[in-house]
Amino acid sequence: MKVNRPPEPNAPWANVGETVATLCRRAESLCRRVAPRDLAGVPVYVVPQSAALGLFGHAKECDGFTVPSLDLYVRHAIGPAWRGRGPCMVVNDIALVADVPEDLEPYFLATAIHELAHILERPELYSGRSEPEPARLTFEALVIARAVAEPPTDVTEAAEFLTHDERFIRAALHLCHRAARVGEPVPLSLVWNHRCYGMSHVRAYRAALDDEPRRMADARIRDVLATPPPEPFARLWADDLDHHNREETTP
Repeated sequence: MKVNRPPEPNAPWANVGETVATLCRRAESLCRRVAPRDLAGVPVYVVPQSAALGLFGHAKECDGFTVPSLDLYVRHAIGPAWRGRGPCMVVNDIALVADVPEDLEPYFLATAIHELAHILERPELYSGRSEPEPARLTFEALVIARAVAEPPTDVTEAAEFLTHDERFIRAALHLCHRAARVGEPVPLSLVWNHRCYGMSHVRAYRAALDDEPRRMADARIRDVLATPPPEPFARLWADDLDHHNREETTP
C-alpha cells in the first residue's frame, strides 16, 4: 500500500543530484542537532547554489552565505518545502565540487556550520520584516549576488574580518564541539580558516575557551554569547583586533 507522506524539508533539491540533495538534508539535520534549542519551532533552509543559479549565479568567490532575509529571496527555489519564515543559508555546491571533489562532504558540512554560526550570532535568526514587494526583494537579492560574485578588495577583506568577530568565532567553536559530541565531527580548520582573516590560530582560540563548550553544551548558543567570554579568549580577540586596526591604518 502506498502511504502519502509530507514532503521532506529539502525535497526540491532532488533536481540537483542525489549527492547534493543528501548533503542538504544532512546539513539541516546537523544544524538542528548542534543547536536544537536555538532552532526549535522554526524551519531551517539549506539551499544549494545550483538550485539558485538564476538568482545568484555561480558565486565563485563564496563557498556559502546567509543574510536575515535570504529565505524570502530564495522562496521560489525552496518551492513546496517552504514551511514559513526561517533561517536560511546557501551552500555553494558548485564551487565545492570544482575545488574539493574528493572531499565534498566534509567541506559542505563545514560550510553549513560556518553559516549556522553567523545565523546564531545575529540579533535574530531571520528578519522579522513583513514580506516586501517582489521588486524590492529582487533588488536586494541582486546586491547579494554581486557581493558573492566579485573578487575580494581591501574594503571587502576588512569587512570580512569584522563579520568574523569574537561572537562568530565563539559560536563556531561551540558548534564544532557539539558536532563531535553528536558523532558528526567537523574540522575546525574547515569551518573557520584563521589565515583568511589574519587572525590567531583557530587552536589558540579553542584553547582560550577552556572547558566552556563542554560546560555549556546544552545551552542555547544565544545564551552562551550573552555571557562574558573567558578572559584569555577576550584578550586574544582584542590583540587580533588591535593588530588588524594597526594594519588598516598603516600606509
